[in-house]
Amino acid sequence: MTDARLVGTWTTELVDDGRSVFGLASFSGDGGVTCYQVNAKNIGLGNWESTGPDSFNYNFHILAVSPEGQHVGEAHVFVTGEFISDDHWEGVGGGNFYSPTGELLRGHEGNKVIARKFGIDK
Repeated sequence: MTDARLVGTWTTELVDDGRSVFGLASFSGDGGVTCYQVNAKNIGLGNWESTGPDSFNYNFHILAVSPEGQHVGEAHVFVTGEFISDDHWEGVGGGNFYSPTGELLRGHEGNKVIARKFGIDK
């Protein structure tokens, strides 16, 4: 089950330790998600699903690389959201950070996420 309201591109603000981390998230109609956050050097790819009439979950992975292009780990990000209106949702997110061998290095959760939809007005 997917909610067509989520399909499209959104600006996101993750509140992390009292500071705002901005990003973009694009949700496709088939459950795919592409995300970018200004504190990451690479995009994240993942998926999303509706969990109720006004709620959804999504996740994405970001590969981390050294300046030389060597894989140095991954971030696995997860968010639960709820629509405030058709062009505004809020939720809670977190992430786990892994070494290249899959060892959990650290993680956090419970960070507020605020999003607003943008695009071509019709």
